[in-house]
Amino acid sequence: MPTDPWSEVKPSVRGKMGGWWQRFVRRRQQAEHDWIYGKQPDATVQLRQPPPAPKRPTVVFTAVLPSSVPHAEFTATCTVAWEPIGETTHAKPESIARSDIERRAAALLAKGLVTHCEQLQHKLEAELGYVTKLEDARIAVQLVEIELTCSDEARAATELFQELQRRRLVRGWDRDLKLDELRHLKDDILSDPAMATVWWLQNNDNQVDQAVEMSAKLRKLAQIMTENDERSTTDTVASLVDRFVDRLPDGARWRLLSNLADVFSHYGSPDLASELPQLDGGSRDRPRPAHSE
Repeated sequence: MPTDPWSEVKPSVRGKMGGWWQRFVRRRQQAEHDWIYGKQPDATVQLRQPPPAPKRPTVVFTAVLPSSVPHAEFTATCTVAWEPIGETTHAKPESIARSDIERRAAALLAKGLVTHCEQLQHKLEAELGYVTKLEDARIAVQLVEIELTCSDEARAATELFQELQRRRLVRGWDRDLKLDELRHLKDDILSDPAMATVWWLQNNDNQVDQAVEMSAKLRKLAQIMTENDERSTTDTVASLVDRFVDRLPDGARWRLLSNLADVFSHYGSPDLASELPQLDGGSRDRPRPAHSE
């Protein structure tokens, strides 16, 4: 009796060949199936999902924020998340988070209009959606959600303000155009008698006979304008100097007048230099400081 139990169950050579032939047939059949119908995709491996991030404390509040139009405010409903970054000594860190988001939102909206609520809301979400660390308070804040609205009165006031701004802009353009035309007429046409005569002919159907008579009048008009220009320049300079002297303190005013007296005397006008102290508001009896020759 054999002592090896495996010898009774181990496959024979014929059994081995039969098993190989069956495996070969199955592989061939599978290959034909895949060639005809396509290969079935392999089973996907389910990856282990990371654990969800822990929830941060949030604070929800409503704030009234200014716009570029006085008394036309935004109404912002905000959800702000915050978390400590170390040990904070503040009694209510959520108030710091709220105050920080409200301050930065007000700065972004200060130049906006309530008629652009949707665009400005996206801007706030883009700018304030990042986690910001407040090192002094030892907390990190982040704007989670914001809804920006406005009242009907604020919208109406803003639309009226925009309309008035458009009117003012158009009137400014019209005024500048008229001033340019008048300046061109004064500086380039009426200041030159020949050019003024040509301009008159062009605007009066080329009446040559009357143009000869008008030429003398236009020449006199050009002379008057030239004299007025010189007088206007002199008056402007004198007015500016007078205003400048009035704004100076007493000591600086006296030094300026003393220097002007030296200048007038140097250019041969000592009579004008003697009159300068009279401009010093009653300081005529004050001794003049010594100055270099």
